[in-house]
Amino acid sequence: MVDSKIFEDEEITPVLRDYPPRTHQLAEMPDTENGPGEEDLKKFRLDWLLTDPRAPDLYSCIQCGACTGICPAASLDKRYNPRRLVECLITGWSIEEYPLEKCFSCYTCKYACRKGNCVADIIKILKENEWKGLTVNRERCREELYCKSLYERGLCVTFDALSPDKIPEWGSSWKRIYSSMKKFRSELGLEVHCRRIPQQSLDEIREIVDRTGNKKFRREGVAEEVTKRIPDNKIYLFHSCFADAHYPGITESIKYLLDRLGIDYLDDPRHSSCTGFGYYVNEIPLSTMLAINARNFALAEETGYLNIAPVCQTSYGVLTESAGILRSGIGRRINEEVLSKMNRRYRGEVNIAHISEILWAHRDRIKGEVKHSLYGLRVATHNGCHYAKMFRKSAVLNLLDELVSITGAEPLDYVEKGLCCGMGFDHTVEPERRYLTRIIARRKLLSAKEAGADVLLVACPGCQITLDRNQELIEEESGIEIGLPIINYAQFIALALGADPYKVVGIQTHSNSLERILEKFDIL
Repeated sequence: MVDSKIFEDEEITPVLRDYPPRTHQLAEMPDTENGPGEEDLKKFRLDWLLTDPRAPDLYSCIQCGACTGICPAASLDKRYNPRRLVECLITGWSIEEYPLEKCFSCYTCKYACRKGNCVADIIKILKENEWKGLTVNRERCREELYCKSLYERGLCVTFDALSPDKIPEWGSSWKRIYSSMKKFRSELGLEVHCRRIPQQSLDEIREIVDRTGNKKFRREGVAEEVTKRIPDNKIYLFHSCFADAHYPGITESIKYLLDRLGIDYLDDPRHSSCTGFGYYVNEIPLSTMLAINARNFALAEETGYLNIAPVCQTSYGVLTESAGILRSGIGRRINEEVLSKMNRRYRGEVNIAHISEILWAHRDRIKGEVKHSLYGLRVATHNGCHYAKMFRKSAVLNLLDELVSITGAEPLDYVEKGLCCGMGFDHTVEPERRYLTRIIARRKLLSAKEAGADVLLVACPGCQITLDRNQELIEEESGIEIGLPIINYAQFIALALGADPYKVVGIQTHSNSLERILEKFDIL
C-alpha cells in the first residue's frame, strides 16, 4: 500500500489489497447525457481492475520504472509513462490527460516487470470500459468491421479488410499485389481470397457472438499460468487470418515442412480466428474472445489432436491467455451458458505451442535436409512480442537465430532486436495514428540495415505485414533507401530445403522483393 502521509495535499481513500473480488459486482458507468465525471471514473476504474480476470495486482507495483524505461510508446510521448499511470490509479490521481491510445499492446511492460504486472492489460481494460464500454449489442457487433468479419466469415481479417483504399499508406507495391492476389493464390494452388469455414461452424460462431456480446465475466479465482510442452506429433494446425489473407505462402511453407518431416498434423477447416486483431482494436469483447477460443479448444479435443500450433504469434498469445483464464472457473460458465447450446464442451486438455517451436525441436533433422546452403547471408531476426514478451518464461528466445544457423546463414545482433515491430493494432487501423507504427518500424528496419542485414526474418504475420508493407512510405518520408526483404522463418527454411519460391513459398506476395537474394544462392 502507498503511505498516505507522502501526499500531504491529497485526501486518499485507501483501498485494501485483499479486497474480495468475488463479492464485488462489475460496475457499469451511468448512462447520462454528459457521461460520468472524473470522480466517478476513479471509482469505476478500480472496480474494473479489481474484478476483471485479466487485471494484474497493481498494488504489488514497486514503482521501479522498468516498464517506462523500455516502453516504445513512452519513447514517443513524454506524457505516456506506465509507472506513473499505475501510481495515479493507486492514489486516485487524475489520468484524464493520459494518452491511453498510444499503447502498442506489445507487452514490453510485462516482459520488464518482475512482479508480473502488465500495464498493457490495465490500459486494455480501461479503454474497453471508458471508450466503447464494450457492452456491445448484437447489431453493433455486426457493424464493426473486424467483428462483422468474424460474424460473417469466422475470421477477423480477410483479404478485403486491409485493402489499398483502406490503407493507402502501403503504397503502390500493395496496390499491385492486391490487384494480382487472385492470380498469386492460384499459383499456390489456392482458390479463394480467404479460408472457407463450413456453414455449421459459421452458425456456431454467430451464436457465440450473439450470446456473448453483452456478457462480462468477472474474475473467478486466479487465472492459471499455462504450462506447455513442445510436441512432435498430433498437431492441430491453427491458421492465421493475417497470413492466409496477405502471405498465404507462410501456411503453405509450414505444411511443406511438416510433410517433409513426417509430422502428423490436422488442418481442420472448422476452427475460427483467434479473434486477436478484432479484440485488440476493441471491437470484440473479452467474453466473445474467450467463448470463441473455448470452442476452438473443444474442436481440438474432439479430434484427439490436442497440440494446438498457431501460425501467428498474436494467436499464440491470445490462445495461451484464453486457456489460463478459462481454467480459472470461467470455462465452466462458458460451457454451461454458451457451448452447451451447440453440444460442445471445453475440457481444458489442450497444449499450446507455436509452430516455430516445433520446427526448432526438429532443427537437427532439418539441417540434414538442406538443399541450398545460405552461407554468407546475413539475417536479422525478430520474434513477435505476443510470444517473446507476453509469456517470456515459456518462450525459447533464441529459436529464430538457431533456425537461421541450420541453413548456413548468419544470424545478426542489432541494437533494436528487442523492439516491437510497431503494428500496435489500433495504430494500423486508425489513420491518424499510423505514423506511430512507421516511427517504430523505421527504427527497427534501420537498426537491422545498419547491422548489415540482407534480410529480416520474422515469426509473426502481423510483424511481417508491418515491416514489409510500410517500407515504401518509410523510405519516402525519411529519404533513406532501406530495401530490406521481410520473410517468415517457415518460408526461409522451406526455400533452403528446395521448396518452389512461387508455388509453395509465395514470394510474389511480398512488397519487398526476394528475387535478387534467391538468384544469388541459385534458388531462382
